[in-house]
Amino acid sequence: MKYAFLALMALAAALALSACETMSAEECAGADWRALGFNDAANNGADRFGDRAESCSKKGFAADGPAYANGFSSGMRQFCQPPNGFAFARRGGNFNGSCPAELQYDFLAAYNDGRQVRDAEYELSDARSDISTIESRRRELDEDLRDRERELGDAATDDERNRLRSEIDRLRRERRDLNDDLRTAEERAYFAQRRIDDLRQSIGDRWAPW
Repeated sequence: MKYAFLALMALAAALALSACETMSAEECAGADWRALGFNDAANNGADRFGDRAESCSKKGFAADGPAYANGFSSGMRQFCQPPNGFAFARRGGNFNGSCPAELQYDFLAAYNDGRQVRDAEYELSDARSDISTIESRRRELDEDLRDRERELGDAATDDERNRLRSEIDRLRRERRDLNDDLRTAEERAYFAQRRIDDLRQSIGDRWAPW
């Protein structure tokens, strides 16, 4: 058991280490630093040169900063297009970088619109999830209430009847509370859907169909 435990610990440590590695030795040896910079920028606008350079340095490979920067600059011109900004924000992406000056204004406008849509869609999804959970719990309560009421009709002693009446009262209180929660969730869903409809009217397909 001791050796099995140690083996599991070693495996977990190895997996954690590999998860933290940005690049493998093979990737560092054959790295096209310009392509890496371009892809990092084009995918999500994130400069990963520091992490990549540190990862390769630990394996004995030097990073090519100028090549990465050149590729990153080209990739940012691709990434910083308004449709990308809108879609990236709508997917929940966070952008903390900067675009080329001539692209910055339209990109951020599209990005901010995408954030608004993302927030409204998340609110609607969250409200619908709450509605589903509440309705499921309410069905369980209804079944429990029917069972307790049947048991009450068959109860043979006062103690048993009092216990069941107390249980029925508790279940009914919970059901009333659930009804209140359901109305709140339905209102959230209604207003979130209205917000989405308003955004469709105001944004339309300005940046991309959605």
